[in-house]
Amino acid sequence: MPDAGRFAGKIAVVTGGAHGIGLATARRLAGEGARVVVIDVDDDALAAAAGIEGVDAARADVATQGEVESAVAAIVEHHGTIDILHNNAGRLRAGSVTEVEVAEWDRTYAVNVRSMFLMCREVIPVMLRNGGGAIVNTASTSGLVGEVGIPAYNSSKGAVIQLTRQLAAEYARQGIRVNCVCPGWIPTGFNDPVLEGLSDDEVQAMVEATVPAGRQGTPEEIAATVCFLASPDASYVSGHALVVDGGLTSSR
Repeated sequence: MPDAGRFAGKIAVVTGGAHGIGLATARRLAGEGARVVVIDVDDDALAAAAGIEGVDAARADVATQGEVESAVAAIVEHHGTIDILHNNAGRLRAGSVTEVEVAEWDRTYAVNVRSMFLMCREVIPVMLRNGGGAIVNTASTSGLVGEVGIPAYNSSKGAVIQLTRQLAAEYARQGIRVNCVCPGWIPTGFNDPVLEGLSDDEVQAMVEATVPAGRQGTPEEIAATVCFLASPDASYVSGHALVVDGGLTSSR
């Protein structure tokens, strides 16, 4: 259950925060007392997110160094610090390694991995000045197993998990915890590129056949996990890839 005061006085930043898991996390953080800044490139969705109590919006492409630097500087100037960072921006496109275009491969890595490097590069010094903080990256079950038809996404999410572990090892003694969450099937529209041509009934049949829980998860279930990892309840958890997949990977 949400704890209305768990993040009171904290400043949180959520990238890819205007949709899906990011938006659900922003709502949850704000509902538990944080002041949240969502970063996204979708102007309409950002405007809607900014209508949530406790949520501000900032437009930036987090795969672009200059835009990240400007966005983080503006957040710190306005709010004074950053206590929590949820690196959630992501990209998924289908295509085997012989089919995917080099530009598409590069863009996937830019959004899925470089964005996290750039955000951490700017935010970690802020957290160090503040005595610590919590970073939660959105990885995926796709980063844990090999999957057909999505080599760029599959490998990039493996990189996210390893980046998470490296950062945890590097900064634990300085009070910064770094973890990642590995969602399974979540119906946000993000997975549409790999579900093209399947009806809703066919998707449901696939989920029932492969997920022991027999259903997809919800953005709110992932948000609850992100908030746990960002909270004092997880004070001794760092470098962990927490799987939230209804048992999907346990059955593989």
